[in-house]
Amino acid sequence: MTGHVVLIGVGNPWRGDDGVGWAVVDAAAQQLSDVEVVRSDGEPARLIDAWTGAGLAVVVDAVRGGAAPGTVQVWDGDPGAARSVGATGSHALGIGEAIGLALVLGRLPARLAVVGVHIEGASHGDGLSPLVAAAVDEAVARVLELVQAGSRATSSAVE
Repeated sequence: MTGHVVLIGVGNPWRGDDGVGWAVVDAAAQQLSDVEVVRSDGEPARLIDAWTGAGLAVVVDAVRGGAAPGTVQVWDGDPGAARSVGATGSHALGIGEAIGLALVLGRLPARLAVVGVHIEGASHGDGLSPLVAAAVDEAVARVLELVQAGSRATSSAVE
């Protein structure tokens, strides 16, 4: 694996649970070094720019539907599966569209993982709902696992 590690939080903290992506990357960044941290609104071109050239990109976003609020789900290493990530918070286009466009443009990172936190809603107002706030620690743990595994893979490739 070549390139750096980028951790991308997607969302809008002024839209309730849609702020979970930023909350997770902010918390994870306090425990990581040598990782680029990006806060994104989820616009596909900005996501693609953020992960282009990365050895590992970990994207954290809010997910709607399919599981109870606060459930953490990971799609790792399979861009096709990651494209199935459900409709997200307050942004009209999401990770799935960014992945599809990046596939066509040849601008996916060497490895892409998506950490999704299922949310209750993305209404106006700041602060996460109790179930989603309680899931932040689990999501951070999953992010740290992905980054550590990615760092080990990078070290092995260099040796």
